[in-house]
Amino acid sequence: MDKIHWASDWLANQHIDERYIEWIALGIDFILLALLSLIADFLSRRILVSIIHAAVKRSKATWDDYFFEQKVFKGIAHLVPAAIVYNALHYVLSDVPRTIPVFEKIVVVYIIVLLVTLVNRTLRALENWLSQNEKYTNTPVRTISQVVRLLAFFGAGISLISILTGTSAGAILGAFAGTTAILILVFQDSIKGLLANFQIHMYDLVKVGDWITFSNYGVDGDVLSIDLTTIKVQNFDKTVSTVPATAFVQDSFVNWRGMSESGSRRIKRNIYIDITSIRHLDKGLMDALIEIDLINPFMIERQKEIDNANSKEPSLGSNLLNGRRQTNIGLYRKYIELYLKNHADINNDFTLMVRQLQPTTEGIPVEVYCFAATTDWSIYEGIMSDIFDHLYAATSHFDLSLYQKPTGSDLRALKSNQNP
Repeated sequence: MDKIHWASDWLANQHIDERYIEWIALGIDFILLALLSLIADFLSRRILVSIIHAAVKRSKATWDDYFFEQKVFKGIAHLVPAAIVYNALHYVLSDVPRTIPVFEKIVVVYIIVLLVTLVNRTLRALENWLSQNEKYTNTPVRTISQVVRLLAFFGAGISLISILTGTSAGAILGAFAGTTAILILVFQDSIKGLLANFQIHMYDLVKVGDWITFSNYGVDGDVLSIDLTTIKVQNFDKTVSTVPATAFVQDSFVNWRGMSESGSRRIKRNIYIDITSIRHLDKGLMDALIEIDLINPFMIERQKEIDNANSKEPSLGSNLLNGRRQTNIGLYRKYIELYLKNHADINNDFTLMVRQLQPTTEGIPVEVYCFAATTDWSIYEGIMSDIFDHLYAATSHFDLSLYQKPTGSDLRALKSNQNP
């Protein structure tokens, strides 16, 4: 053995067999490398990270806080000792040059792992920072981050295979090109999810915070996150559902964002009137209804119009079917309309309509269509309940009856009437 190691002479003087001196020297070199690495890492973290931490505290910017929180700067600090060890290999292991390529590969693999970890931490810090920035609210930050992360892992994998096998990266990529069909088959969900994700953001179909209803997947709640292949939704019962991103492009779903942004929520409900209770107004009912302030001006004006029309037909007689007459259901519809227009919690800037729908076996539906001046769910339900409480109670004043399917008590009463 060529004794060029600084400890070789001392080891030889200790009467150690020359066959072991090289390995002992190599062990000493390895210990020195480990100590050098630990000292460099300690100094790098103590000095570099401390300086950066102090600068972050003094800085008014917010991005560096997210980077420090995700330990990005600490990851950079770990690269310094790795670079020092890599450059020191040729000096420390100069007496055993055949071991240098082995240790170089080990250090390079370590550096690649550090770089991938650093990229991952940087992307996570950017996600957190940009998600708090209103300027990037509609930007697919998370999707782009995941794509970059996948590319980083792919690149690192190719580099590691190239280093460990001694094959060029171009040759490895060429081999992968031959298996493109298999790769597409393996990663088809990710590819489809990526394309769907870009469509979702391009057409602004859904974003974090939106309330969506997706009947096909039993989803009804707020969007928590939009990932590469899935979208996570928290339902109103506090369960969390995961829906494929492709479903939002291929299937139909309801996004309630427009309602939230308008500041109003639609009320659309029917009141079923018993057909047998509908009739023309007689003098007694007219005198009672004209006392209602909301419809008093309308009734007077409408009656003048009817009287004027009927006066042109002198042979009408006393039959109510001859000529024009007001009906209790017609006045009830007008009353609902005026009641809603004067209601403080109804938004009159949007459609307000009370209409009669086609008769059904449950009676005649009178549809109430308007918008509450709130999007808060509990307040909205309270407003709607108060309105319909009043409208249900008002039917008796118009001598109208609400339709209700017979119950047990109705059937018992009917039976008792038949069997006195």
